[in-house]
Amino acid sequence: MKGCFFILGFGYTAEFLVKELIEFDLQVIGTTRSREKIGFYPHSNYELVNFSAFNIEKYLKRATHILISIPPTEEKGDLILANFCDLIKKFSHQIQWLGYLSSTSVYGDHQGDWVDETSNSISPSKQGLLRLDAEKAWLSLANDYRLPLHIFRLAGIYGPTRNALVKLLSGKKETIYKKGHFFSRIHVEDIASTLVASVKRPDPLSVYNIADDEPTPSYVVDAYAASLLNMSSIATILFETAKLSPVQKEFYSHNRRVCNFKMKKDLLVKLKYPTYREGLNQLLKDEVYLLCEKK
Repeated sequence: MKGCFFILGFGYTAEFLVKELIEFDLQVIGTTRSREKIGFYPHSNYELVNFSAFNIEKYLKRATHILISIPPTEEKGDLILANFCDLIKKFSHQIQWLGYLSSTSVYGDHQGDWVDETSNSISPSKQGLLRLDAEKAWLSLANDYRLPLHIFRLAGIYGPTRNALVKLLSGKKETIYKKGHFFSRIHVEDIASTLVASVKRPDPLSVYNIADDEPTPSYVVDAYAASLLNMSSIATILFETAKLSPVQKEFYSHNRRVCNFKMKKDLLVKLKYPTYREGLNQLLKDEVYLLCEKK
């Protein structure tokens, strides 16, 4: 029987992952809540099904590889465990690889210090706590049912249509400066290639940080993006005087630099975009149409 790669939560990252999965002889199926997206895409070699479908067992019983890409909620915690835990137990014997996309928010605030996969969680955000609880629940299930679980803690994701260039072109006028504040990020294509590397070199119960080589303050990235666009320098606002949304306040209350050594050592990953500079330069070339629309 042909293997099946089942993606629970077919979103931004999954769109890039399916391109990498072409080299495997796997049927790719993903779940979505969007009625408009449901269907088969011959040119993309994948099929999308309704996340709430009554017959989801029909797809799970064929899955040899599973990726969970849905964040936990306060109300239900991890939605996959809440809805499909029994089915995953039922078909656990056939699962060859199981990936869970978590977040580096689990580390909380390390005041700019480096964190790796063994670091403690210090004053994490509400979402960070939810992620930690979800990781623990998946690890417990994996231990009980011998599931080949791999946890991937993702740094801030950027890529096509989601990057500093697009934000500036969409009207962003200001950037925040907070002394000593670092932020780790990762290009979505490097996430996809890392997941494929794990499929090729499975190591059950492993945890990996997925981040690039250069944690960088957001205002530095914004300034570099402005220079690529030949814009005048973006206005810099001091954190202490800035009017911030709750999301921005939470973002600047946590400060850490994420180490990617294990990812590169164990999975032999070579990043296509080791820093934001390579990433933004390529995006500038790829998204030149946006510049034309602005003229």
